[in-house]
Amino acid sequence: MPMVTPDEANDIATGRFFATGLAMGAADAIPGISASTMALILGIYQRLISALDNLLRWCRSLLKSKEDRTEATVQARRALSTLIPVGLGVLSGIIIASFVLVGPDDAPGLMRRSDTGALAYAYIFGLVLASVPTPWLQIEAIQFSHWLLLGASALMLASISLLGINEEPPPMWTIPFAGAIAATAMLIPGISGSLVLLILGHYTIVYSALQDFEIVILGSFSIGLLAGALLSVPTINRTLERHHDAMMAVLTGLILGSLPYIWPWKEQYDIEAGLVVNIGPSGPYIGVAICFLLGVMTIIGANFLESRRWLRG
Repeated sequence: MPMVTPDEANDIATGRFFATGLAMGAADAIPGISASTMALILGIYQRLISALDNLLRWCRSLLKSKEDRTEATVQARRALSTLIPVGLGVLSGIIIASFVLVGPDDAPGLMRRSDTGALAYAYIFGLVLASVPTPWLQIEAIQFSHWLLLGASALMLASISLLGINEEPPPMWTIPFAGAIAATAMLIPGISGSLVLLILGHYTIVYSALQDFEIVILGSFSIGLLAGALLSVPTINRTLERHHDAMMAVLTGLILGSLPYIWPWKEQYDIEAGLVVNIGPSGPYIGVAICFLLGVMTIIGANFLESRRWLRG
């Protein structure tokens, strides 16, 4: 088998980071599935959080001595080699998914149409359900406290997911605050940034602005996203370092808790009116089963590829 040169290894890693970002962006455009869940499944979650933390440390080092800045600069450059391709992938994924899955009001996407909504959600349900073991298997020694954390976090998110959707349009000044909350949610596997926006009443505003390129709304929302990331990343990174097993138990519960919201059958698929679960399933049964299995197989395939040496960065 031919040896892989350092440049080729860097190219493979860059392509992998972009592909992961693409999956993260597509995931976060969908209410109910988390971008960070995809990062966790595809094996770069802790690296991503660490890279963000190193970039923030470099910003803080600008106020310190030259020696501190030198070391922080080296770490920041390494961080950017991960963050830039992931960021470009996330942006591309959000744009693609917002048009294909959500779509504008005059041309609804797959998730908003009654003929394809159940199929789209079945695929997503398979993705999320198959990802449940990913963080749980990272716990070194499972204890009773981990089961308690799993149950509590799953119950909490399931309760939030099934809340009624805010039907009144929120005032424009709340958009940066919604961005900050969504950024924190995006960085925690199991919590969907889009679901948070939906509950807060900002989902349609933000995604309509993305499709119509409304600079003012997108700019204020981006400021909120940046502020939320700056505030939440250090805390998440410290928690992962000091309480890794407990964090993995909570993340497992959060992924489980998101499942009720993405149950395939709903009373209607108009996101703006609220997605109310239909407990009694109705067809198309075969199509839903096939899409569900495709979602499961996608995660199995992603985990298999992640285990291959040539995909590691």
